Amino acid sequence: MRPAHPRENRRIKEKELPAAAPFYAPMSSRTKNADARNITTSAQSAAGLKKAVGALRETFSADLYGAGETTLAEAVVAALEGHDRLLICSDAAAGTLLEARLETVSGAEKVFDFGALSYAHPKAGAQIEKRARARLPKGTTDPVRLALARAQAARRVVGADLAAGCAEREQDCVLILSSKKGCWLRTVQRTDKPALWLLDMIRRAACGLPQAEGTGFLPARKAEKTAQPEAAPAPKKPRRARRVLVVFLVLAALAALAAAGAWVYTGGNFYALPQRLHSLWADGVPHAGASFL
Repeated sequence: MRPAHPRENRRIKEKELPAAAPFYAPMSSRTKNADARNITTSAQSAAGLKKAVGALRETFSADLYGAGETTLAEAVVAALEGHDRLLICSDAAAGTLLEARLETVSGAEKVFDFGALSYAHPKAGAQIEKRARARLPKGTTDPVRLALARAQAARRVVGADLAAGCAEREQDCVLILSSKKGCWLRTVQRTDKPALWLLDMIRRAACGLPQAEGTGFLPARKAEKTAQPEAAPAPKKPRRARRVLVVFLVLAALAALAAAGAWVYTGGNFYALPQRLHSLWADGVPHAGASFL
């Protein structure tokens, strides 16, 4: 049993057997592009086929998205509907990737707004852009930070469960999927079918499955900080000036204590202080005929 490329429109079987079941999985962590794999498992009996199917599901786990003639787009709609999730797009780039794939899928309008409630809506779109820009430093041009801020803003403005975004760059694009828990991000070459990658990210998120290897995740708090302007660090006082100030305060305190002691010792007559100190010194020095006790 081995997988085959869908563009070749073929199914590879180890040998002709009376029972066979095709399954489909995105070429994710095991391959370098997002095309689906057509995997056919076969057995000589129904019981053997059931056992083989169980082993296949266990081996591929989250990579399997359907059986028979199920497409990835159909699997996404089924996952969103089955888990009661609403999907929107936060920008036109993501809308272009998803709308053409989902418009022919039955029931897609129940779980995907096709831009009608989000980026393509006059009021909602303007509000999304305003909120996104408010969270970024003025004049930000980084497409990834902009797309990340828009995805988070769109999800909140519309009240959706998932918001898909796409930051287009010269050679690649960064796919973004925002949820309440945080944001998933994946960099994909333009020639590597980004629409399929984004669909698979949505399917996994809707089902609560782990994302494919190479997909990063920003927890909600970290994603918020990434989109927000960086606060200017508080100015630090020079350590040397601080030390000088401390020494000055200590010396001032000692001087004050000394002045208070001199006042008490001389009865308020500071002019008598030298004579008193001299007498104290003279009394303390041993003289001839003195004896130690």
